[in-house]
Amino acid sequence: MAEPVVRPAGVGDIEPVADLLHRLMNPKIAPERWRRVLDDPWRPAELERGWLVEDTGRIVGFMATIYSRRATRLGPRLFCDLGAWYLERAYRGTGIGEALLRAGMERADTTYVTLTARRATGRRIRALGFQVLDEQREVFSPRSPRRVAPLRLLSDPALLDADARQRLSDHEGLGLRSAVVAAADEAAAALVLLHVKRKGEDVLHHDLLHCGDAAMLANHAQALADLLVEEGVLAVDRRFLPSSGAGGRPEPIPLARWFRAANGVEARDVDLLYNETLLLDLKLP
Repeated sequence: MAEPVVRPAGVGDIEPVADLLHRLMNPKIAPERWRRVLDDPWRPAELERGWLVEDTGRIVGFMATIYSRRATRLGPRLFCDLGAWYLERAYRGTGIGEALLRAGMERADTTYVTLTARRATGRRIRALGFQVLDEQREVFSPRSPRRVAPLRLLSDPALLDADARQRLSDHEGLGLRSAVVAAADEAAAALVLLHVKRKGEDVLHHDLLHCGDAAMLANHAQALADLLVEEGVLAVDRRFLPSSGAGGRPEPIPLARWFRAANGVEARDVDLLYNETLLLDLKLP
């Protein structure tokens, strides 16, 4: 009897994998949304659409690998968001799940990130070289009266540099809120991208996914909340803020974010763009 095999997913696997994930992993997510995970707009053409487990022609497991080539302070770098991981119950505990996990993170030139790993998964990937990216954030409520200085809101995306315009284009249609912001004493415009969802006790969270000016964010996070948040809070991962804090309310992230860096990438280089949560229109933990 043939053993199950782990292999890369191709274009012909999109429909059966989307059906598998819809039926057995999360029926609340429609198949057309699951398809985005295998057919995302950021994947370099030469890379796989995920990894799957196949047994005598039937797909019984899948792991999402969502690639993106991003501009960083170091130059272009390849990233991979590790997303949905599912294996039919009959195959669990056989070792094939471990093989699936390892297959999805074998590239030495890639920084791997996962934003939704359960605690048990975190323990497993720590053994594979991952470390915590962040497990704390600060939340900022708008002040009354608001004090936005020295920040100013600009109206023209053409003021952004080419890398920022590419990020904006890459996430078009995913429901993110974008803003072009500059410090009053600087000419350079920075792109800010927010993911706005109600969480917890019906509080509208503006999760900061990306800010193109790291110093502006670190020094003026509260002013940014005053500038951009009409209702709710601005939530910023701690790695983007001073180690002593930025004046917001500390809050644990329900599921730690993890990463395994490559080619000189550091935690500060890893934002919250280009990931499965955005493709599926879910809430970030």
